[in-house]
Amino acid sequence: MSSCRGKNSVDGKALKLALASAIAQFSRHVDRINEMNVFPVPDGDTGINMYHTLQRAYSEISHLDDSDVAEVSRRFAYGALMGARGNSGTILSQLLKGFAEQLQTAEALDTPQFALACKRAAQFAYEAVTSPVEGTILTVAREAAETLDLHANDVMALPDALDILVRAAQASLRRTPELLPILKESGVVDSGALGLVLFLEGLASSDGKFDFPGKAESPVAAGPGALMDSSSDASYGYDVQFLMLGKGLNIAQIRQDLGQVGWSLLVVGDDSAVKVHIHVDNPALPIDYAVQSGATLDDIVVENMELQFQRRPRRETSFAATPKHQAREAYGMIAVAPGDGLRAVFEDLGCEAVIPGGQGRNPSVEDFLVSIDSVNAASLFILPNNRNIILTARQAAENAAERRVDVLPTTSVIQGISALIALRSFEDSGEDVSGGLDSALSEMRAAAQQVCSIEIARATRDSRLGGLAIRCGDFLATGDGQILVAGATIEASMLDALAKVLKAEHELVTLYYGDDIQEREAKKLIERLSFTYSELEFDLVYGGQDLYPFLIGLE
Repeated sequence: MSSCRGKNSVDGKALKLALASAIAQFSRHVDRINEMNVFPVPDGDTGINMYHTLQRAYSEISHLDDSDVAEVSRRFAYGALMGARGNSGTILSQLLKGFAEQLQTAEALDTPQFALACKRAAQFAYEAVTSPVEGTILTVAREAAETLDLHANDVMALPDALDILVRAAQASLRRTPELLPILKESGVVDSGALGLVLFLEGLASSDGKFDFPGKAESPVAAGPGALMDSSSDASYGYDVQFLMLGKGLNIAQIRQDLGQVGWSLLVVGDDSAVKVHIHVDNPALPIDYAVQSGATLDDIVVENMELQFQRRPRRETSFAATPKHQAREAYGMIAVAPGDGLRAVFEDLGCEAVIPGGQGRNPSVEDFLVSIDSVNAASLFILPNNRNIILTARQAAENAAERRVDVLPTTSVIQGISALIALRSFEDSGEDVSGGLDSALSEMRAAAQQVCSIEIARATRDSRLGGLAIRCGDFLATGDGQILVAGATIEASMLDALAKVLKAEHELVTLYYGDDIQEREAKKLIERLSFTYSELEFDLVYGGQDLYPFLIGLE
C-alpha cells in the first residue's frame, strides 16, 4: 500500500488509491471466483456479487479528495452496504462496515489502528450472520485478523502488517476444505474466502500505479417495479437520481420536502452525502430543489419511464417502479423472480413489486430499498426466493426507514409461490392481515417449509458429490441445497428425482419451464411423466428463467 506519511501510516488519499488498485485487480479474477462453485452448475456468481459490491463502494469515494481516513473508510463502507449482493457480497460489506467503525475518528491509518480495525471487521461480520459457518469468508477474515493482532506493534511498518494479514488469509483459505467437508468433496476452496484474499492481495500490491475501476452500474436504474397496463391513467413520469454533496445535510427534511414533489422516493446517506431517487412528472423540480438547498450535485440521471415502457416488449421483464398516486395499503409484498413468466405469477398473486434476480443476478441492498420505498404500504413482506439473497434482503430490511419489513427466508420461487398462496387463503378465511401480521407471517412460513421443490440444471464439469458420479453435461436435480440425482436426459433426471422425494400426500406437480425450453417440448415431457405417475396431476407454467430449464413444485 502506497503511503504519503512514511511507511508507518497512510492518509485518506493514499487509502483511496489503494482501494482503486485493489478493485481493478479484483476485476481480473471474477471468473476464477465464480468457477469456485461447490455444485457443478452454471450459476456461480460469488465473484460477480463481490465485484458489484466493491464497484458500488468505490462510487461513494470517487468524488472525494479527502485526506481523512475516517471519511474515506466510512463512505466506502456505506457504498458497499448499498451495493451488497449475495451472501459473500453482503458479508464483505459488513467487514468493511466494522473496519470503518473502528476508524471513525482516525485522520491517518497506522499499524495498531489497522490491526484493531481488522479485528473489529471480523467481529462485526460474525454478528451480522445468524448462523455463522466455519470454512467460509468469515473464518478467513477472523483468522487473518487474529494473526495480525498477535504480531502487530507500534513500530511495525504498515506494509509489513498488511503482508502478515495477507499471508494469514492465504493460509486460512487453504484450510477451508478441512473445515467444510463439501468443499473438500468438490475439490474447491470457499469462493467468498477466495474473493476476500484476492482483494487483500490487491491492497498489498498497490504501489500508486493502478487502473480506476469502471463506473459502477446504477443499482437504481436496474431497480424493480410493477408492470402497468398501458391504458392506465397513471403516468410513469421520469426516474430522477442524483447525489447531493455538502455539509449539514438534513436527510429527514430532504425526505419530507421531496415527498411533496414525486413518488417512489428513496433518500439515504448522511449529513455530507445524500443519494436521492425519485419519480416525478417534472424532472426539473427535484434537481432545482437540490440546487437551491446549496448542495453540490453529482451523478445526475434522468430517464423517461413512459418511453421505456412503450418501447419494451410485453413479455420482457419490466424494471419500471410502482406508478404514483396509489393509496397506502396496510401491507404489501415484494418478491425476487428470475424470469418474466415467474414475475407474472408473483404479480398475479398480489406482489406489488417483483425484483428481477436470481442466480447470477442477485439484487443489491439498494435494489431492495428502492422497491421498499416504491410500495405504498405500512408494512412489507419480502420473499427472496433464493438462499443467496436472504442475507441481503435482511440487511435492506434493517436499513428501511419508518416501517415494518419482514423477510421470509424462502430459498426457491416454489417456496415463495406457496407462501403467497397461503397468504391469500389466510385473507379468504376472513382474517385481518393488517391486524395480525405475525399470524399471517407464521402461515406463510409454514406453507413455504411444507412445499417440496426441485431444480434442474446442467453440469458444467465432472465431479463427485454425495456419492454421485457426475459427468459434464449431465442433468442435475437438486432440492433443499442437495444434489438428488444426475441423469443423461432431463426426463431421466426428473423421474429419478420424483422417485426420491414423492410422498403419499403429494397430489400436484407444477413444472415451470425456462426461456430455452419450447412449450411443446415441455408438454411432451409432462405426457411421459404422467404415464409413470398416473395418480398425480401435472401443471405446466411458463417461468422464463435462465440457467435452470425446469423448476418443479410438489404439493
